Amino acid sequence: MKRTKKLYICKHNLSQAIMQHISSRQEYIEECGLIMEQSGLTRMVGRIIGYLAVSDKELVSFDEFTEVLQASKSSISTSVKMLTTMNLIKPATIPGDRKTYYRLAPDYCWSQIMRLKTGVLSTMYAMFMKGLDFRIRKADKTSQWLVEAAEFYKFMEQEIPALLDKWEERKTKSGE
Repeated sequence: MKRTKKLYICKHNLSQAIMQHISSRQEYIEECGLIMEQSGLTRMVGRIIGYLAVSDKELVSFDEFTEVLQASKSSISTSVKMLTTMNLIKPATIPGDRKTYYRLAPDYCWSQIMRLKTGVLSTMYAMFMKGLDFRIRKADKTSQWLVEAAEFYKFMEQEIPALLDKWEERKTKSGE
């Protein structure tokens, strides 16, 4: 009887550990969704990335996304198209299987996407400078705010390329 009780307790503890692991993974997936949403993408885009990151499967099907993420096909479809267009995920097929599967893009170039995004820095600089040009009083607090914002974006525009070059050099040295 004691052995049976110990076995039950062991299985019970294992079940609790598995449930905790699943719950933590689900929280991570939702957290990815919220972070991506705060970054200007959709929550579903983040949830898909989060699921791909924690899934033990190399490839995940469209149907699995809808089931696991409990989302509509249209929401998954829109998000998968966006992620594919951004080259963050790659579609794949399996011989003899008509489904399309997805995985995180192994060849994603983080620095390249950041270089594309830095184009907005010069736009922001120009916007704040144009706002400053419209100001009659150039020394008031609003004008000072505009100057500081413009200087920040100009500084970032000048400094980020060197940082990205450094990243690319590091990746080249590590052989990736």
